[in-house]
Amino acid sequence: MKTTLLTAFAAVALTATLFSCNESSTANPDATNKPEETGDAKLVSTLTFADGKYNLDGALSTCNWEGKEASTKSHSGDIQFHKGSISIVDNAFKTAFVGIDMNSINCTDLEGEAKSSLEGHLKSDDFFGTANHQYATLAVEAVKTKNGESMAVGKLTIKGITQPIGFPITMTKDGDNIVVDGTMTFDRSQFDVRFRSDKWYSELGDKLIYNDIDLSVHIVALPE
Repeated sequence: MKTTLLTAFAAVALTATLFSCNESSTANPDATNKPEETGDAKLVSTLTFADGKYNLDGALSTCNWEGKEASTKSHSGDIQFHKGSISIVDNAFKTAFVGIDMNSINCTDLEGEAKSSLEGHLKSDDFFGTANHQYATLAVEAVKTKNGESMAVGKLTIKGITQPIGFPITMTKDGDNIVVDGTMTFDRSQFDVRFRSDKWYSELGDKLIYNDIDLSVHIVALPE
C-alpha cells in the first residue's frame, strides 16, 4: 500500500531550510505550531559557540521520516540534506537553514519492487511532486525555551508552500563542531499533499493515510 513520508523535510532538526529556491511561498494563517504558540521564550542554551558560520556536513548528518495509515501500517525511511548552515553571533545561536533534496526519498522498510513503487509514488504529484519541487526547506529564526524545553522556531517550506513551525531540539558541542538533534511532526495536508487525506476526502476507512509525518534529524555543522 502506498503511503507517505515525508519531510519535509523537512524537518527537524534544526534547522532548517535551505538555500534559496525559486518557488513562491504562501502562508496559511490557520497553520498549527505557530511560533507564538511556543510562549514567552528565552534564549535557551547556556553553551557558547565561536562566532561565525557553520556548514552542515552531509556525511555525518541524517534525516529520518515515518508515515502511518489507519490500517496500522506504517512506512519509514530517510532523506538527504542538500545543504545547510548555522549562524552564531555574540557566541549564541542566531539563525539556521537547511535544504532537503526530495528526490532522495528512500524507504528503508521495503525491498525490491515494493520499495521502488512507494518511492516513486512519494515523488509523484500525489505526494511531493519532486519534478517541480525538488527541495524542501526549513529556516530556523530562533532557538527558545519554555518550561525548560528548547524549541526551534521558524518556517517550513514544502511544494512551494510555507508554514510556521516549532519543534524541540538540543544543541551541543563536539570539539569545534555544533551538533543539533531534533524531532518534528508536520501536517502534510497544509502543504497540499492530498493523497488519502481526510482533509480532502471522506469515508476512506482503513485506506486513510494520516496527515502527520514524523521527522527526526541529527545535524553536524562544521566551522567555515
